[in-house]
Amino acid sequence: MKPLLEVKKKYFFGVIVLLSAIYGFGQSPSSSVVKISPHTIRIDNGTRYSGEMGYVKVPEFYADEQAQYIEIPFYRIKTTHKNPLPPLFVLPGGPGDNPSVLQQLEDILPILIPYSFRSDVIVVEQRGNGLSKPNLVCPGAFEMPLNRPLDISKFSKTYVAYIKKCSSYWQEQNRNLRGYNVLEMVQDIEMVRKALSYEKIMILGGSFGSHHGLAYLKAHPNRVDRAIFDSPEGLKHTIKLPSEVDRILEQLSQLVAKDPVLSKKIPSFLSLVKEVLHELDRNPVTETVIHPMTQEKVSIVLGKYDLQLITALELGRMGYRELPFRYLQMKEKNFSWAANYAIHIRVNQRKNLMAVLTDCASGATLGRWRQVIREGNEAILGDALNNINFMACRELPLRDIMGEPQFNCVSDVPILLISGSQDARTPPKNAQEIMLNHRNIRLLNVEYGTHDLFREVYDQLRPIMTGYFAAEHPLQYKVPKEIYADLDFRME
Repeated sequence: MKPLLEVKKKYFFGVIVLLSAIYGFGQSPSSSVVKISPHTIRIDNGTRYSGEMGYVKVPEFYADEQAQYIEIPFYRIKTTHKNPLPPLFVLPGGPGDNPSVLQQLEDILPILIPYSFRSDVIVVEQRGNGLSKPNLVCPGAFEMPLNRPLDISKFSKTYVAYIKKCSSYWQEQNRNLRGYNVLEMVQDIEMVRKALSYEKIMILGGSFGSHHGLAYLKAHPNRVDRAIFDSPEGLKHTIKLPSEVDRILEQLSQLVAKDPVLSKKIPSFLSLVKEVLHELDRNPVTETVIHPMTQEKVSIVLGKYDLQLITALELGRMGYRELPFRYLQMKEKNFSWAANYAIHIRVNQRKNLMAVLTDCASGATLGRWRQVIREGNEAILGDALNNINFMACRELPLRDIMGEPQFNCVSDVPILLISGSQDARTPPKNAQEIMLNHRNIRLLNVEYGTHDLFREVYDQLRPIMTGYFAAEHPLQYKVPKEIYADLDFRME
């Protein structure tokens, strides 16, 4: 999910206050300059929200005393409460979402304002993305041919060539690409905290934002008052396990079997998926679609991997409720839905190098990689959810952080995890494993929920989350163990 956080317009910074401070971090000294100015945003209904826009200048790579400085923007909503609690730092998902969190600030401010009842709220942009300087967007785009089924080996080869070219481009701009990873981002948060003179912080992070938050918690446990992590991605969960994707697919098959209408049409959804994939592998199909760039009609050929990828991408999203209906259509040789989905995967693919670097640096242990390869050879959807995302890692100058001590997090900090039972991207097993390492942690399960929890059940989550962050004693705050999202399978 892109929990809580995505973005639309550009903003400028006016300067009212200039604060300069010298900080030490680890063994390498570094300096941080913060600039803040009032910033008012008017949303479509005319409502005005007042806050402060600012940025910190931090080293691109903290371990390098000669590092260039980069700019990390943030937005602050100040509380008016007479007895405020520690500020709430909102860490976006992704990484590298486009638009970024600050670029769509007008969309998320109405959601964030209730959290400022007892705390300042600070939204921090990710280094290398959005309004940060530099923004490591790759020049150009890549695409795959439409006249043959998508092939993972050719898809990977094209992607790797594109990322290598992008990496060379940014290295020619004298960027130190080893500085783009979650541990450098942890230090960015610490710089903002120090620059704004906060003793402790609270953290709200979803998906990659939870990965970021847990890494900060590991590095600075005494600086965290409490945290909520939705769609949690633990420190070793960046690479997805094909077995977990298949398990969510099996759960969906069980839900279909319990539905009084769908079960009559689909005795076994799992068998239907295997049947359609097998037929598509033997006999690729050709469909006519509208090209998203030219708006002209074009033909596209679909094969097994196309559908594995589309199914894996939708399985952890709200769209999983349509999958049984769509597979019934495809059984009847109607592949128009899949074709319209596939064209957007084949053409005008653009990446931000920051996202690739960050995910590759978090990566996986050798043991987990071997598990992914082994499971991918046997899983119904293969390794489609990871697809090409990690194929270029070996070609990049990374800070390999998997073996560092920051990636073994244990704490007493109060934590609330919120997990969707049908989330294939950050499956419930993630939350179960995270809970083993934290003593004051609780889990809220969203039955039938996915990676899109804030779109599915935010009306139910809002009072729980705002209450938790406003509570004087978070461990005493009552949190339900389970809430329900609507199932509502599509029937026609």
